Amino acid sequence: MTAAVPRQLVLACALALCGLGAAYQVKGNVELVAGQSPSSAIDLKNRDLEQSLFTSGKDPYDFMIGSQPPWAYEFGVLLTWPEWPAVRPYFAFVNLVALAFLMWWAYHLPRDATSEGRLLLMGAVGAFGGSCTATEVGQVSIIVTALLAGALWSDRSGRTYLCGILVALAMLKPTIAAPFALALLVTARYRAAAAAAAYGALASAITWIVTGASPLQMLQQMAAGAATYINDGTLGLVDIATLLGVPASAIVALPLLVAVPGLALMVAVRPSLPLAFAVASVFARLWTYHKSYDDLMLVFVLIPLGAYVLGGAPSRAALAAFLTMGALSWIPGRMLGLVEVQMAQLAVWPIALAVLVTLSRHRDRAIVVTSSSAQLERLHA
Repeated sequence: MTAAVPRQLVLACALALCGLGAAYQVKGNVELVAGQSPSSAIDLKNRDLEQSLFTSGKDPYDFMIGSQPPWAYEFGVLLTWPEWPAVRPYFAFVNLVALAFLMWWAYHLPRDATSEGRLLLMGAVGAFGGSCTATEVGQVSIIVTALLAGALWSDRSGRTYLCGILVALAMLKPTIAAPFALALLVTARYRAAAAAAAYGALASAITWIVTGASPLQMLQQMAAGAATYINDGTLGLVDIATLLGVPASAIVALPLLVAVPGLALMVAVRPSLPLAFAVASVFARLWTYHKSYDDLMLVFVLIPLGAYVLGGAPSRAALAAFLTMGALSWIPGRMLGLVEVQMAQLAVWPIALAVLVTLSRHRDRAIVVTSSSAQLERLHA
């Protein structure tokens, strides 16, 4: 263990991160709302086109390479409600609300941090360099991550069914949210899992009625479309498989192999849903195609590590993991595109997760021992 970080230093770092995050979001939102470059709002434009095809009763996959599962279109209507181009400032507002909620969640996560420490955790969320890119192109990764944080908050507050519904809504991007949905089952949140499954089934049925395409047909079309761009993401297991000569059609099945160690680690940390979400975030980032705009999902590791650093009993291991992971997250998007940075991330993320799991389990054992000792003292009193 080490001494607490000086409050003045914490405040200075917090203000620096908040300033960096504000600069990222100003840049990202200018591009999203008014940018004229080919990449400005490109993902939002594609999603808006998918939703237009859906609302006109057509299967989007018959006309374009889509990205949404059959249960996502109903929520997608809310995300792309106004007509183009009015949807651009509308989506920017929704995106900012989601980011604000994530920062609020980070502020309230630690139970024993100072106000300066809580402010630093807020800044740590806002300063993800990949979030700038996510905003620029109109990606839903910030919204999906906020929904998952809301699910954690709901579980902590005893709102079981709301937890499941929020995870179901996050499944509009299953490449992020699927491992988190699995975490509900592993940690025995069966009512939440049932609520998520019920929403998914109902939404898929509505999509089937509207488009005439069955959920199975749409999922097959989505997998076929994914095979065309699955090698375009940042460095990961997909790239390793490609170097080994695995065909793109087979790489789509890679998640099944990656899920095994992730599932085993989730079983080891149950019944803690926050720890299971931390495991899910790392394996979700590694298991299939992603770009740096999805890095924000790793807040479920970074922020709990920060809570250890800024709490009443900080740890050197937590401090090292938090700073290293943060340094690889807060850099600008252009640097995130460097292969060297991506290689460092692939090494640091699992190590940071291991530090978090180890510290959490040691803390839980200490709580059990302390509680048992207190009970014995009361019995002998």
